[in-house]
Amino acid sequence: MTVQRFLASTVVAALTVTGCSDQPAPTAPGAIRHPVSADLSHHQPGRYIVLFAAEQVPADFGERVATLGGSVEASLDSIGVAAVTGLSQAAADKLAATADVQSVQPDRVVTLKPDGVDDGGASMELTPSETLAAADATASPTAAQFYARQWNMRAVFADQAWAAGHRGSRDVVVALLDSGLDYTLPDFDGLVDLNRSKSFTPDEDPIVAERFPGRLPISDLFSHGTAVASVIGSKGTILAGVNQDVTLIAVKVFNRLNEGSVAQLLAGLVYAADQGADVINMSLGDTFDRRKDRASVAAVNRAANYAFRKGAVLVASSGNDAAELDHNGDVVVLPCEAPHVICVSATGPTSNAGVNGPWVDVDAFVTLYSNYGRFAIAVAAPGGTGDFADPTRLQFGRIWTLCTTTPTEVSFPACLAGRPIAQPFGTSLSAAHVSGLAALLVAQLGHGKPGRIRSRILHSADDLGAPGKDPYYGWGRINIARALGLLGGIDRDDDEDKADESRVVVMGRPNRKE
Repeated sequence: MTVQRFLASTVVAALTVTGCSDQPAPTAPGAIRHPVSADLSHHQPGRYIVLFAAEQVPADFGERVATLGGSVEASLDSIGVAAVTGLSQAAADKLAATADVQSVQPDRVVTLKPDGVDDGGASMELTPSETLAAADATASPTAAQFYARQWNMRAVFADQAWAAGHRGSRDVVVALLDSGLDYTLPDFDGLVDLNRSKSFTPDEDPIVAERFPGRLPISDLFSHGTAVASVIGSKGTILAGVNQDVTLIAVKVFNRLNEGSVAQLLAGLVYAADQGADVINMSLGDTFDRRKDRASVAAVNRAANYAFRKGAVLVASSGNDAAELDHNGDVVVLPCEAPHVICVSATGPTSNAGVNGPWVDVDAFVTLYSNYGRFAIAVAAPGGTGDFADPTRLQFGRIWTLCTTTPTEVSFPACLAGRPIAQPFGTSLSAAHVSGLAALLVAQLGHGKPGRIRSRILHSADDLGAPGKDPYYGWGRINIARALGLLGGIDRDDDEDKADESRVVVMGRPNRKE
């Protein structure tokens, strides 16, 4: 799903990174496929991102912008970034020439292209008119109506964690930067903090009110955010989530047309950090050129550093272009390659006998779409099997997710059909599994330990592919039971300074300490 198109990489499409590809991925770790393109999305006329030399916004900045004929749309004082609107190019150039401004760039419109979901194989057993019973808070997530289809939860040993009593905690907060969230679904009953959830898509808020009276602005008109959330946490009525108890904050940064902007992402990320999020899931991404997009790249990096310092574990999808991310010159995929971010690739079965399995090789690297790269990828997680050329192929090897009840013409096809679940695939869903694990670890290890939790996730993964860190699986496919200490084999996570992923810059490219 395209990231330049900027949004969540999977599920309904995964959303991250550049156009889908139907070319096979390389068979050897050393083989290099086409790089991610730096083809940029269109800009918003008169809208700019301003990066200041210091990580704070000058007190008189609003007056200065007004003098130039514009206005300040967002002032992110904690990272020294502002979004302004109404400026001419000449006014923007004049602003960029001031001593305390490091860079001024047009704000980019980016879109999420749905490419990883279709109507084929969607549930016919549960109709829109069928009444759903309330979730039993005491029941195991394995009692969910369609748990038998969720090979992905068993692949990461979530069922073993639940059996041992690790079902999450309402005290743990996960923020989802996405297309919103359907907070009315039974599986989210009591899990969504509506007071802290917020929409950063002001142009869509009136649309929500007009089409769905009584619904909050954070409502998901696309279904991507709802799908991602259902993997992270669910009460377990229809589908099991990694967590049965957790607090979700919807941070809506994309609208029903799959459009957002860099400024909205930045504002949403800072907001999530300020709301005390323990985990921030970003099933989204875009490509940037370090030379041409200096302000955007620096701003995203600052925001990631800020959120990490505030105690948040950062998780992002790698993208669905089957692209090699390590040899792209000045091109970088963000937030995947931003500091402290756990960038996730996708795994999925190579074949299946039917809707309830059995499935073959659920840990196979999904070569048809998942991006890869030894430096870029930290870990892998289930994203589901997909074939962009033939959407019906291997459909039951996908990830089953919840549908929004506020669909529009661009929502998942299955959701448009009025069914409660869809079967998307992509790295957006892979990221959601990792965020779910991070939430379980916060419940076990405590708040404000993002380095330690990051290390635990990486060092407890099942080493697949070539020994050690490789381009496809990173350190391996996550193992929830081992990460929680149920299977042993963890001996390095207590020293977060040795966590592999302390990012440094080597020859202008992000690298990782090995």
